[in-house]
Amino acid sequence: MKHKDEINSIIKDVGGVANIQRMTHCMTRLRFNLADDKKADLDAISKINGVLNTQFQNSQLQIVIGPAVADWYDEISDLTGIGQEESQETDVKEKKGFFSKLLEIFSNVFLPVIPAIAGAGMMKAILGLLSSFSLISQKSDSYIILNLMADATFYFLPFLLAISAAKLFKTNAILSAVLAGALLYPSLINNVGKISNYHFLGLPIPVINYSASVLPIILSVWIMSYLYRFVDKHMPDMLKVIFVPTVVLIIMIPIELIAIGPLGNYLGSILSAASMKLFSFSGALAGAILGGLRPLLVMTGMHQALTPIVFQNFASKGYDVLMPTMLVSTFAQATGVLTMAFKTRSKKEKSVIYASGISAILGITEPALYGVIVKYKRVLLSVCIGGGLGAAYVSAMGYHLGSFTPSNILSLAVYALMPKFIHVIIGLVIAIVSTALLVLVLQPKVGVEDEKPVIDVSKENATREDLSTIDIFAPMEGDLVSLKEVPDTTFSSGAMGDGFAIIPKNGVVKAPFDGTIAVIAQTGHAVGIRGKNGIEVLIHVGIDTVELNGKFFQTYVTQGQKVSKGQKLISFDLKKVEKQYNIISPIIVTSGKVSLKDEVRVDGIDNNTLLAQASTADAI
Repeated sequence: MKHKDEINSIIKDVGGVANIQRMTHCMTRLRFNLADDKKADLDAISKINGVLNTQFQNSQLQIVIGPAVADWYDEISDLTGIGQEESQETDVKEKKGFFSKLLEIFSNVFLPVIPAIAGAGMMKAILGLLSSFSLISQKSDSYIILNLMADATFYFLPFLLAISAAKLFKTNAILSAVLAGALLYPSLINNVGKISNYHFLGLPIPVINYSASVLPIILSVWIMSYLYRFVDKHMPDMLKVIFVPTVVLIIMIPIELIAIGPLGNYLGSILSAASMKLFSFSGALAGAILGGLRPLLVMTGMHQALTPIVFQNFASKGYDVLMPTMLVSTFAQATGVLTMAFKTRSKKEKSVIYASGISAILGITEPALYGVIVKYKRVLLSVCIGGGLGAAYVSAMGYHLGSFTPSNILSLAVYALMPKFIHVIIGLVIAIVSTALLVLVLQPKVGVEDEKPVIDVSKENATREDLSTIDIFAPMEGDLVSLKEVPDTTFSSGAMGDGFAIIPKNGVVKAPFDGTIAVIAQTGHAVGIRGKNGIEVLIHVGIDTVELNGKFFQTYVTQGQKVSKGQKLISFDLKKVEKQYNIISPIIVTSGKVSLKDEVRVDGIDNNTLLAQASTADAI
């Protein structure tokens, strides 16, 4: 088990095995339905090695892992025995709104099917590439088989959704698949457009093409779950094997074909028509909204509501207009992340940037979104604006996508098969260029290294050959003052160590160098950091602020946590704190020696400003 320690920590921090009602995963996230959400410690989970982000969305705990999520899911299942089909029933229930329940159902039904959809979409892209470069004839047997491989998932989508829905609604998966078979039976499918109705006991059965449909099978399995439990409960044990499925199918299939299927198809058509109405009213407006808000939709889980609409569009119209906006947003997110490589010199940060950027280009945006974009508000704003502009252009030009394909660079081969493909390319260029420019202009540099010091550093203590030094950069923006000006003799006398002080201009404390959190006050007013060779620095926000007992303070790190220079450690309400206490903040080297000229003041210092050079050696 590769992630044993991390898995054990997750189980503990979600409230233990007994608190897990259900567990699933998607391409990048572990998803937990908990009996009691309050038992989950999000801060602790977020600090587990390998976890990119943690959040509650629609009453579901989502732990963002990245592309390796399936391995984590398997390990949790092996360790706990909890899988998709299992549930821990408790007395603790949470009331959820109708829309939250609906989103949760769509999400949980589609998640297990996503790998098949993604694989089929990639097959479409590969087939499009082969066809575009005339590497295969569309009349050849090989093309026919490859097309079969790509289309099978979408054509028989009701079967896949039936099995997934059966697990969600805790009913018989085989009978659920039979319901899907009834929707796709050749006598119905082959007569679409030839006759309008069949009749059963005098009741009309509309002849509808249910291939690639979503709502009809989900509704059918949901209703069957109640019927199955009722029949199974009242059927004598000796008759259950034969008569439970007989009674269920005799009742369900007519109801499905006469009422549920047409109703689900009608609801899907309404959703599709509503989306098309927005695009017909103003393609540019619709594209701007969907392309611009896509990152936020993913963060809130609202993007799941669009999935049935996409498949309904393909099933009823033969094309879709929503997915092109998703493609543009994907490229905008990849661009926003990769552009950050020009804004940081931190090797650690760049490794995350490159990995998540490549992942985004290949269609998996969560690592980029949670690992980089949401950390920097200006990058998020740039991505939303760039994605919105590019998607607005593509939608305004009336581009239609002919078949489902993942939103990644390889999928351009599928987009190229449709008319007006040039507008997709132009839209992507708009998104890429505008996003990159906005990030370059709006986002300040972070984690800057190797800047020239603005303060001369005395080297008088650096006389031994084995002496090691570490640069201390400003942990806060403000005015630099001598330690002697601190109105507390413990600090000003140098009893705790040499250093300096800052009168902060905002309420953010950042790491002055790469290191480990040696101590963090529960009240949030102070933090100690240990750097290389044992040098330790204490950052104390204000004087006597411990008396606030944590009021107006928030911490973002824990003891023992590794941090990078420029990483946010503490935030505080500067205006409220300085109303009650002197806000001058000592920065003390508690282990080692520091050399800094007294009476030096630098207005508006920031984390690019080298304040001092601390040194330590065996003899110190």
